[in-house]
Amino acid sequence: MSNIKLSHMSHWKTVPYKQIDNFRDYYYEDKSNICYYQDWDRILRYHKAAGYDGIEIAPWDLNEILGLFGTPGEFTAFAKDHGIEVSGMFHGCDDSQIPEKYDEVLQAGKDAIDTLHAFGGKHLNVCPARNYYGVGPLGDEDLKNSAKVINEIGRYAVDHGIQIGLHNEFFCAVNKENHRKFLEMTDPRYVFYCLDTAQIALLGDDLLNFYDTYAERICTFHLKDTASHGEPDETRHGQDVEICDDGWRWFWEPGEGVLPLKELWELVKKHGFKGWCTVEDDGAPDYLAAMCLSSYYVKQVLGKIYE
Repeated sequence: MSNIKLSHMSHWKTVPYKQIDNFRDYYYEDKSNICYYQDWDRILRYHKAAGYDGIEIAPWDLNEILGLFGTPGEFTAFAKDHGIEVSGMFHGCDDSQIPEKYDEVLQAGKDAIDTLHAFGGKHLNVCPARNYYGVGPLGDEDLKNSAKVINEIGRYAVDHGIQIGLHNEFFCAVNKENHRKFLEMTDPRYVFYCLDTAQIALLGDDLLNFYDTYAERICTFHLKDTASHGEPDETRHGQDVEICDDGWRWFWEPGEGVLPLKELWELVKKHGFKGWCTVEDDGAPDYLAAMCLSSYYVKQVLGKIYE
């Protein structure tokens, strides 16, 4: 069995149907390729055909998924019929730095864990605080407040067979100057790390050094490439920098950017990592093409190093 189980982050946004049975009739409504991206039956088939065994879901997908399937268990069973399981879910731990919000943030984290548990997932990837814009810079007390509540969320997660993984993003309040400090403030028994390869590089940290230093804390990956590195403060601290509609791509498929992913995989092999690796194709103009390119690189290029 492969040491690396490949998952894909769901960035499809809107999948309005569970299964389209009248596919040929649907096609003739506009004679375009839209019908190929309208139901979970086909989306999950693409996952399996492209070499993925898992899907990571986003909280903004939940209302749509539950509206179509009714319960997490129904979606899980449907996905299993396609050879796919839910690997994890993303969770924004907003306001974790505010002591007056402790109970609210803790309950939201527990609710997310309960939801993920119902889907059968194993990783809740958690982004502490909010965006840097309007929140940063965070002082030591802010970091301690955030670490305190995230430790408790992590304790609850471990009790339910789930690991929470801190997930830093280059535009968020836990940023270049404090993301290592924050990780070390958290309890390694309960709080792990989801290494987003592109986000770490955009922060300006050294990807290889970071992984080699914290390999024992890293429970999963968000794998993607970037052609940018070490963005300046005015970019990282700006408003809505990742979602500006200017055509710029922060993220590329593995192998299409400049990150030392082969060298990273040598370290992954050195440390004997085993578990889920989730590919993220956010920002790609063609998700299916990106899924295939990413899977090829992981399996045929990185897989020759360690799989």
